[in-house]
Amino acid sequence: MKHLATVLLLLSLALGSMLAHDKSLHKGKPTEGTITQVTGDRIELKTATGSVNVALTSKTKFEHGKQTADRSHLKVGQRVSVFGTKLPNGELVAREVLIGAPSTGDHAGHDTPRKK
Repeated sequence: MKHLATVLLLLSLALGSMLAHDKSLHKGKPTEGTITQVTGDRIELKTATGSVNVALTSKTKFEHGKQTADRSHLKVGQRVSVFGTKLPNGELVAREVLIGAPSTGDHAGHDTPRKK
């Protein structure tokens, strides 16, 4: 019985870590950038390759860290990762928006102090 309780505890810990927020849990490759404009059902992102217009629909899901969020959480200057469908005109229709996503090109957490 004690062995079974230990196995169940280990399984629950493993499941909890698997459910932790991870971009790899989302389908497709995200478009990452900084929000430069929020207007109604659209946001504009500044990405490494230029500006991208993103359409938000009633089906768009929002996450901020591990918490569910909504459209009202979007603010100019925030980093986001957007998963969705790219239209022929270049616009992205968002399926999921991950708010506060770190830049893959940033060195967040690895700042070197400046010498004086």
